[in-house]
Amino acid sequence: MRLLLWVMLPLLVICALIASRFVSWARLKGADSEALKDVTEGTERLKHGEYHEAVDAFTRSIEKDPKYAAAYIKRGLAYYRLGEYQEAVTNYTRTLALKRYEADALYSRGDAYRGLGEHQKAIADYTESLKKRWAGFVMWKRAEAYLKLGDTQRALADYARVIERKPNAAAYYHRGTAYARLHEDQLALADFDQAIEISPEFAEAYLRRGGLYDRLDQPQQAESNYIKAISLTSREIQEWCGEHPILGPVYYRRASAYERLGQDREARADYEKVIALQPRTAIAQTAWEKLKD
Repeated sequence: MRLLLWVMLPLLVICALIASRFVSWARLKGADSEALKDVTEGTERLKHGEYHEAVDAFTRSIEKDPKYAAAYIKRGLAYYRLGEYQEAVTNYTRTLALKRYEADALYSRGDAYRGLGEHQKAIADYTESLKKRWAGFVMWKRAEAYLKLGDTQRALADYARVIERKPNAAAYYHRGTAYARLHEDQLALADFDQAIEISPEFAEAYLRRGGLYDRLDQPQQAESNYIKAISLTSREIQEWCGEHPILGPVYYRRASAYERLGQDREARADYEKVIALQPRTAIAQTAWEKLKD
């Protein structure tokens, strides 16, 4: 037996070396190596806000490997970022047909349905995603969809479940936003206070709390919150050197704070920056609408 092992072992090593020339780790994982290169490029393009180029890279990957699920789900995200929600739905549906990344594809398709205004379909997808993998952010996305349909009680129940299971600043912030929409101002303030206590650099929470103080006719508190939001967003912009596409929402938040303080020139400059950083996206369209007002 020992002699047989010594004879067979070199043969096995040689066979493995020969096979390695033709079978890459990417293929063993189910992806063509060239297709993997395109997905890698597309992922980098996504990170830098180059969404059209990302779509092109993922499309090349799919042409090389039509069953490459990662290319479909990432192309769906690129289309979503471009505001092309129906294309995003198509790609997420294809991902699901391949039985891969199901929890992610479901909640992502739910986001796309929300973009299309199809909130019932969004709720159905969020619910299926939660069955496969519980996630607080999916729960509050579902709550937002419930609110759009006017189903306040289900929305608040979802927020309460998140806070009970995993209390965090984002959960309190989202519930506070829901209470504010319902004009439950004191409950909203309590949740924004809690969010800021947990995360003192939560710029969006200061912005929302400022708006609430405005509504309650407490201008001094409103102004201090807007100034804090401007300070936090300015710091973030400086840390990123002000040019990264991901800063579009940050500029938008700062523009909103400037606008509420009556600093129209600064607000316009920031809205213009949003459009320059993320053209052809939903947030750019909203910024454009602000500039037309």
